[in-house]
Amino acid sequence: MSEPITAIDVGTTKICAFIAEPMEDGRLQLLGAGVARSRGLRRGVIVNVSAATEAITEAIEKAERDASQRVDSAYVGIVGNHISSHNSKGAVAIPRGRSITRQDVDRALDAARAIPLAADREIIHVIARNFKVDEQAGVQEPIGMHGYRLEVNAHVITGARAPVSNLIKCIEGNGVTVNEVVLEPLASGEAILTREERDMGVVVADIGGGTTDIAIYLDGSVWHTVILDVGGDHLTRDLAMGLRTPYNTAERLKIRFGHVLPDQIDGEEIINIDAFGDADSQATSRRFIAEILEARGEEILQLILREINRSGYDGILPAGIVLTGGSSLLPGLKELAQDVFRLPIRTGIPGHIVNVPRQWQNPAYATGFGLLLWAHRQDAYETTRQTPGSGQSRWRKWLQALLPG
Repeated sequence: MSEPITAIDVGTTKICAFIAEPMEDGRLQLLGAGVARSRGLRRGVIVNVSAATEAITEAIEKAERDASQRVDSAYVGIVGNHISSHNSKGAVAIPRGRSITRQDVDRALDAARAIPLAADREIIHVIARNFKVDEQAGVQEPIGMHGYRLEVNAHVITGARAPVSNLIKCIEGNGVTVNEVVLEPLASGEAILTREERDMGVVVADIGGGTTDIAIYLDGSVWHTVILDVGGDHLTRDLAMGLRTPYNTAERLKIRFGHVLPDQIDGEEIINIDAFGDADSQATSRRFIAEILEARGEEILQLILREINRSGYDGILPAGIVLTGGSSLLPGLKELAQDVFRLPIRTGIPGHIVNVPRQWQNPAYATGFGLLLWAHRQDAYETTRQTPGSGQSRWRKWLQALLPG
């Protein structure tokens, strides 16, 4: 039995820690889980290291107690508007036209990493989209093929050094080594997508508390990623502003009475809510709440649509849109998305892990479970950020494969 795997999703509204163990049949089973209210983050980025470290500590300790297992290392999700991506190519010669090996693929990916970067940025992922062997393009599995030249078409994801370093600092402040930093929509995709969706063409739209994270998959791999600086927190703030009520009250109203389709709400339904000023409470209609949420909900969906159109892949996504993240559960959002996208829509519930209690089978935890699956997956054609002290990252394994002895 392999060693347990820990995943930590550091989000704007909550921090999740999950511990799982590989089973003999190759699947993962959940051992423990811990969730804490997020502190010290704004829109996915750490703005207070001390507060964020304390919140991460709380989540880790809860997971450790639940699993009766100490956490020494973890795979950590990252997000934020500092993330950017573009596509790159890398090519290598194959000596004497022999069969292509995994080492050749890794050399090609390393060549794709050779892109100009500002001093304050670093590469987080280099992921193969497809390959070209000599003159044969569109190759998905080059290993074992004969050829003289291997070229990879790769998706390169970069981030600002400071936010990445701050995130790692908060994790390591708990005595936990960061095995790998993983872009959150990629992790979410691991948990909610089917193989057929990845192959046919699909969009993952993870609507979280502070950001909306998008990943477009084609031919089995990710082709486009982007982080939008808007999420469920904006829905809550719109309610707080529109109703002139405290933020916490607005959050409770969103969860209990929220809907994004006003026409489906009885106009006579009245709700008493907390108010600012001398009045203890005020009355408002539930339909008015829905009208506020509809405006922001439609804006978020339109921003996702704009990004899909900008990517150039809008006409080749027959599997449609998979919505996930905590805000995807807002009543009426899936129906509103069908009107906006005119594509198949479903809500992504995390799967592929055994022994998950019902309370965790929720889109809000897709990233956390996806990080576990990402760590467990062994056959991806990618290289990742080299994290100092990480003995298990794929990048370090690649480097060791090149060294003698």
